[in-house]
Amino acid sequence: MQKFKILIAFCLLINMMHAQTQKKNFIIIFTDDQGYEDLSCFGSKNVHTPNIDQMAAEGMKLTSFYVASSVCSPSRAALLTGRMPKRAGVPKVLFSTPAIFNGHGLPPEEITIAEHLKEKNYETALVGKWHLGHEKEYLPLNQGFDSYYGIPYSNDMSIAPNMEISPDVVLNDGYTIEQLHSDAKRVDKHYSELRNKPPLMRGNKVIEYPADQSTLTKRYTKEAISFIKKNKEKPFFLYFAHTFPHRPIYVSDPFKNSSNGGPYYDAIKEIDWSVGEVLKALKENKLDKNTVVIFCSDNGPNSLGSAKPLKGKKFSTYEGGQRVPGIIWAPGEIKAGSESDELISSLDIFPTIAKYAGIKMPDNRIYDGYDQTAFLSGNSKKSARNEMFYYSANTTVIDGVRAGDWKFLYKGHKVKNAGKLKGDDLVDKLYNVKKDISEKNNLFKTNPKKAEELIKLMKVFDVKLEEDIQQ
Repeated sequence: MQKFKILIAFCLLINMMHAQTQKKNFIIIFTDDQGYEDLSCFGSKNVHTPNIDQMAAEGMKLTSFYVASSVCSPSRAALLTGRMPKRAGVPKVLFSTPAIFNGHGLPPEEITIAEHLKEKNYETALVGKWHLGHEKEYLPLNQGFDSYYGIPYSNDMSIAPNMEISPDVVLNDGYTIEQLHSDAKRVDKHYSELRNKPPLMRGNKVIEYPADQSTLTKRYTKEAISFIKKNKEKPFFLYFAHTFPHRPIYVSDPFKNSSNGGPYYDAIKEIDWSVGEVLKALKENKLDKNTVVIFCSDNGPNSLGSAKPLKGKKFSTYEGGQRVPGIIWAPGEIKAGSESDELISSLDIFPTIAKYAGIKMPDNRIYDGYDQTAFLSGNSKKSARNEMFYYSANTTVIDGVRAGDWKFLYKGHKVKNAGKLKGDDLVDKLYNVKKDISEKNNLFKTNPKKAEELIKLMKVFDVKLEEDIQQ
């Protein structure tokens, strides 16, 4: 009997040592154009999101989580590189038409999270939207990912010239292969006519055109779960970038009219189902205690969503443009039911993952993110971040900064809307966003010293960033 007890104790010790030495897995779930309020755990009355709410209840809800841009491609570049979009070489949204695209993408010399994790032999996958260059040299397989399944840019775009077509491509909507090639040739001059017909890709090849968008979330989820199960014995990184609720909005039949707010919120309802399936797969495969899952949006909402109580939406440097719902789930690492209003950014994800993985950050470039492991574990009550810089959408022009509780803005609005503005939109702005989350009370005139301090901070940052780019 005594020998049996010793054997049991020995086995338990071995299991504990294995759990402690086992490498962590990482999953980033990134939605498209989802607003700050657009989860029930963030106050939405338009949609009930029980799975994401449960994720928050079992992890940490972040109420001051910022992305680095109020538009798509720049935000994604910052997430994957830990560097400001301007520094990473993607300050503007990329398009499928050559007239706008000009052959650009995330520069191959940039180091992505996926590439960095390869140092410790991680399996890496991207499921969903890429939008960092659709030409072969810029696609995920050349940016550190072992596999890719998804659409290469926003779902309101079309096929692009020179894309590699699978010999087994699935053609929808009565298309022929000749029509596919015709679209690719005509897209430059007929972009508006061909919108909303994105291709679906696996690896570097188009496997479906136009993509059946009504089943994308369902198929993405199946692909993600397959990757998790296939690699349950290996360390892995899954970047799961949802296409929705970017417009045009599609959902599968079971989720039509599933919310209180129309198609936009139906899409979020289906995403909530997807999150539930991913977490269930982790638990069923006994990976939940060793996996860090991060949920956030790429920027503020389009016109159908809500960023309340924040001001502004997508394209804006008001809070609603870059402050998004953030949740981090890591059982055993992060205390369940935690909530924090400390400043955290998508820029911090790269260095935080690197720390968890035990990989030193590259020392041949400047990073804009901070390691947040001490904060997330509870060893520090303060975030490593105290500032966030804002650049006007689709420009390299700095527009504002938040430092601590205070925020300064020059404009706040979308640059091309300048002729339609009035009130605070026309003047310099200073807000205490801790007390005034909705940016209603402009304190610029009553606290000029604080405004001057922030203006100096943002100018110094931008000058140094420019110097780094020129080197």
